[in-house]
Amino acid sequence: MPHTLEPRLTVRAVRPLISALRVMGHDAARLAAGVGLDSGTLNDPDARVPMRVAVALLSHAAEQAGDANIGFHLAQHAELNAFDVHFYAMASSPTLGAAYALLSRYQRLIHDTSRVELERRGDCAVLRHSLPGDRAVPRQSAEFLVTTWVRGGRVITGVDWAPLEVRFAHPPPSDTSEHERFFRAEVRFGTGANELVMRTSLLDTPCIGADAGLAEVLERYAADRLERAPRSGGIADRVSHALTEDLRGGDPTAAGLAARLKMSVRTLNRLLADEGTSYRELLDARRRDIATRYLAGNDVSIAEVAFLLGFSELSSFHRAFKRWTGQTPGEFRTRSHTRTESR
Repeated sequence: MPHTLEPRLTVRAVRPLISALRVMGHDAARLAAGVGLDSGTLNDPDARVPMRVAVALLSHAAEQAGDANIGFHLAQHAELNAFDVHFYAMASSPTLGAAYALLSRYQRLIHDTSRVELERRGDCAVLRHSLPGDRAVPRQSAEFLVTTWVRGGRVITGVDWAPLEVRFAHPPPSDTSEHERFFRAEVRFGTGANELVMRTSLLDTPCIGADAGLAEVLERYAADRLERAPRSGGIADRVSHALTEDLRGGDPTAAGLAARLKMSVRTLNRLLADEGTSYRELLDARRRDIATRYLAGNDVSIAEVAFLLGFSELSSFHRAFKRWTGQTPGEFRTRSHTRTESR
């Protein structure tokens, strides 16, 4: 029977918690040591620790501080630069939507197997966090994550915006007034999912620190760190890696990839579903990453990008890219070049 490895986090996920504990006047070093985190580990952003360590840190801090809303409060006090490359890359993005898309793309720099997804549904957009199998993280982690999304989004745009709705998987605390004051939106508990619901138009809000050159450098750095990061051993990672190789002018198929992995398509789909994803989602993610990289430059035409990504028709590529980013390939390239020229 296959052994399931325990999910692991990089220290990038823990550092913001430590910084917030310090800002709030708690003995962060003592609390960290209480769950087995030493200064050597905390000084290496790529160091990996079991997910239960971060969960234990939040639980230990809540108990020691007597603060039932510790995750929610830490998110409001964490030093944003403690989020490492994620914050700087988001801040240099052109729009809030692009920043959240980047957050989704590089989630594996923080967690081996969890997902952050940005989905546009007509007039509404949903930013969602989930573990494999669509499981939700515990309360303190969930409230830290979603509160950070809103706080970070307000900071990088310079706009004190409010979402349409905030959804948490866990049951409601005894008093939700603080949450309602911060989010200034309907806050629902016990929904089974941790989600932030916004107007789609909000995603077009410009980031005040938008810098195309810096964003490109940070994207390359993040991509490099992902390549160097140890893989979780899950089938999703193996499929993503294989798709990167296959997307070179071909049209990869689930059947072809399953054959390479020496399994049936049915088995492949079942294993991916167990990890909370699908072949189509992984293919879309790889195509999106490669497309945005090519379109940010001048060397490859839009038609060539479509061919390299396995699209048989240019119109199909246009529709897919608009679904991924909210922009056509031409609009994305024009805006990227305009930002570069204006610097």
